[in-house]
Amino acid sequence: MPVLVPFDKCIARPDEEGKKHLLKNHLLRVKEFAENWISDTGEPVKELIGLAAICHDIAKSHADWQRYILDPEIKKGPTHAPQGAFLFSFLGYHWLEITRQWEAYRVVWLWLVRDIADHHGKLKKLQDDNWLQRYDWEKMDFEGISSFLKDHYPEFSGLELTIDSLDDWLDVADEQIEEAMDDLDTGFGQKKDFDLMVHLQAWRALTTALIAGDRFDVKDTGTSWFDEKTIEKCEAALGRYCTAKAGSPLAQARSQAQKNILKQMAEQPASWFYTLELPTGYGKTITALKLSLWLGKQRHYRKIVYVAPYLSILEQTSRVIGEAMDIGALEHHSLAILDQSNKSGTQGEQRAPNDELAMESWAHSVICTSFQQWSKAIFPGRAQDVLRRSFLKDSIIIIDEPQIFNPDGWNLFLTGLEAIAKQQHLCVLFLSATMPPFEYGLSRKPIRLAASGSQVERYQVRLEEKMDEEKMAAFLNAREDIKQAAILNTIEDAYRVYKQINGEEDVRLLHGLMVPVHKKLEIAKIQDHLEKEKEKRLIVIATQIIEAGVDVSFHHVIRALPILPSIVQAAGRVNRHFETDNGILTIAPFFRNGEKNTRNSIYARPLQRITDRLLFEKDIWLESEMEPLVRRYYEEMFRENTYETAKQAIREAYEGDWPQLSKYEPFGQDYLKLPLFVPWEVPEEDEKWLPEQFLWLRKKFGVTDAASIYERYSNVNFMNGLSFEERKQFMILFHHFVLNVPVKTALRFVSQEEYLQSNRVPLLYSEGAYDQNLGLVGHFDELDNFI
Repeated sequence: MPVLVPFDKCIARPDEEGKKHLLKNHLLRVKEFAENWISDTGEPVKELIGLAAICHDIAKSHADWQRYILDPEIKKGPTHAPQGAFLFSFLGYHWLEITRQWEAYRVVWLWLVRDIADHHGKLKKLQDDNWLQRYDWEKMDFEGISSFLKDHYPEFSGLELTIDSLDDWLDVADEQIEEAMDDLDTGFGQKKDFDLMVHLQAWRALTTALIAGDRFDVKDTGTSWFDEKTIEKCEAALGRYCTAKAGSPLAQARSQAQKNILKQMAEQPASWFYTLELPTGYGKTITALKLSLWLGKQRHYRKIVYVAPYLSILEQTSRVIGEAMDIGALEHHSLAILDQSNKSGTQGEQRAPNDELAMESWAHSVICTSFQQWSKAIFPGRAQDVLRRSFLKDSIIIIDEPQIFNPDGWNLFLTGLEAIAKQQHLCVLFLSATMPPFEYGLSRKPIRLAASGSQVERYQVRLEEKMDEEKMAAFLNAREDIKQAAILNTIEDAYRVYKQINGEEDVRLLHGLMVPVHKKLEIAKIQDHLEKEKEKRLIVIATQIIEAGVDVSFHHVIRALPILPSIVQAAGRVNRHFETDNGILTIAPFFRNGEKNTRNSIYARPLQRITDRLLFEKDIWLESEMEPLVRRYYEEMFRENTYETAKQAIREAYEGDWPQLSKYEPFGQDYLKLPLFVPWEVPEEDEKWLPEQFLWLRKKFGVTDAASIYERYSNVNFMNGLSFEERKQFMILFHHFVLNVPVKTALRFVSQEEYLQSNRVPLLYSEGAYDQNLGLVGHFDELDNFI
């Protein structure tokens, strides 16, 4: 049986370079951090968060845990979070009773109990009271713990902290929990959704104080902020960048639009929310950066967080920020995060190592992240997720292409966004040529910043009769445009049209069932062709992935009839840089084999009806007419359905069921997919198109192809020999060759047993299943929802 360790001698982690990390010192430092982080919430809350910080790891004084932390042979120690929650419930209750503040702060008490129980894992329901049980307190030095607590909380001088008193608490704690839960009953809806959300975000501010204090005591990452000198440097770099781009045909119109928008901002500088509405190709990103630097100077904002729907947009914007402002951006997205299933630690402990904290906590002046990661900042699902709030105060949030958010959860997202903006003093800029409505999610409309004056007419939208794959291919072949694209609603549709194209011109297929490195390579080749081979014919057949975040411009695009916002996004790929007098966007209903309307697989019927009612008012539309048309579309869309049902999750979360919010997905709930590793071979002649990061990772791990990457992945000794950071980097490289496909499709290539019996991503063995040039194109029955 392990020997009881005196509390004063307990350690929080092993010694480092002769430095002893005493547990009591760790608890006191976390207490100090947490109290300072929420210093503006009032003294009682400050005292409670401090006490929670003391309790969160206090059960690491358990004799078994102390033996585990010193013995490398012991792979797993006992739990400590639920015991900490139990002790805080006892101590917090008595502190509030002694100070006569129980009724006023018992909800905060219950929030903190839950946070301590969850501080290494998922954030659960308040109703989950599994932490309320008898523990083996005999293995902890309660005499030392009691003395320590009374030194720092004189209110406990008369409190008996013994094993018997804790056993007695077990009999009555349920009543106190029930009292706190009664305070959270929203009744018949008298309380407003926004007010409830403000309370919920206050809870997560407490969570952040506790988690950040715990993690940063191991390694204080610090952060960089924008200051006056940095802003001046970025402004100068941005000026040079714009001057270098001044030779493009659209430069004058773009420059005038940006001046108008900066003037509008100066006239209305005090809002939390703005919409920046510019036609595609007018430099929304650069304009947003100019606005951000202006806000930094005038309103003392210190950080930029850029939020994109897709990885392609995120990476492209990150490069633009680096080039335009001469400042590096920290990227935080799915390929930059090691899968949680690959992490190891006690009790599923989720603790990033030192070199991971900077990314997890967004400890940088410029962050580029995804819709998914930003949504986790607002509605965190795990304790680790709240770290990104640590340095969020006084930030400018740039949300690109917000119309891509699933409308079902849009108003829920906005309510959460407004509450965290109020709490953290954020300024939010929405960027889009097709802005969705805000009146059902925000308490007041954002200030609209838009280009004024005459607009360059770069394209016309023309409507055609319905087509199948043969007719669309013939239509493209018959046109004389040098650069053309077709955008289809599904991968199978795109593949069928591609197979029908004939002629000697360069024809490319681009879609979502290409492994990431293949897709990146194809996009780079298309962009290079468009830029350097201006007189050579090119036809690109693609899905919607080309509509946003891919900087390409064609003379003619044909789009299988979608919904109106997608039409405007597709139009953004037509004569984007005004390189010709007039581009054409053709819209045609598409029926596979002349029979199947695959539009129904992607877009909701009510949105189709609104689109058709508006679009078919006439046969030809000018560019300047499209923005007002989209406004009418959104007005009708939200007149038919205000999409407020999802906001019921706010009331459920307020009443204790936090997971109703944390399950929020910006693109809606997707059906289950399974991963496949595809051993795609990069053609030797295409090596020059590979991303720099990919080449660096491949060199670092000494691998030359996908097969050798999978061989290393399957080698347990190799994987176990990697440090956390090396493992993260290797998995980033690995996922360049991973496709996530519907279950039925995955099981055509890999047995169910292979998925169930192994934690590894299986290898695609089927020869010929993945075409070297075209991707996974042989099996489309379940793939209509891929883009």
